Amino acid sequence: MAQKAVCRLAVIRSMMTRTSGTSTTGSVLQTNFIKPNQRLWLQQCSSYSSDQGSASIFNIQDSDDFKDRVLNSKIPSVVDFHAGWCAPCKMLAPRLEKAIEGTKGKVQLAKVDIDENTDLAIDYDVSSVPTVLAVKDGKIIDKFIGLQEAHSLKLFVENLY
Repeated sequence: MAQKAVCRLAVIRSMMTRTSGTSTTGSVLQTNFIKPNQRLWLQQCSSYSSDQGSASIFNIQDSDDFKDRVLNSKIPSVVDFHAGWCAPCKMLAPRLEKAIEGTKGKVQLAKVDIDENTDLAIDYDVSSVPTVLAVKDGKIIDKFIGLQEAHSLKLFVENLY
């Protein structure tokens, strides 16, 4: 939890600095662009979510990462194709995380941002978000599109183990 707070603070500090201005009020708050040497560190910070201590919930970085962590995994996976601008995705995420946490490591959750991983979205025929896949032994065994109730998600996840 402390790392999450430190990362949030670092992101805010990297984007905002106080500079002296010509106004009579003193300093002016000004937005800056993120410096290239900060991008990797901020990317790592932005991958933190409410699953801070959980190794069974993670963000997919690219196609190779997806292959390694989902398709080649011995642990069944729920794959959440989402977008930052999607309101139903934002509502589904905590429900999915809660369902995954209830499995105590028997199922993992891979989060795929379709804006950052368009090739993966195309490869898996994602035409709307949220789209959620159930993957076991490298094969898709179930799928749903759209927001679901918590009890439906629990059953969806339990069918993987």
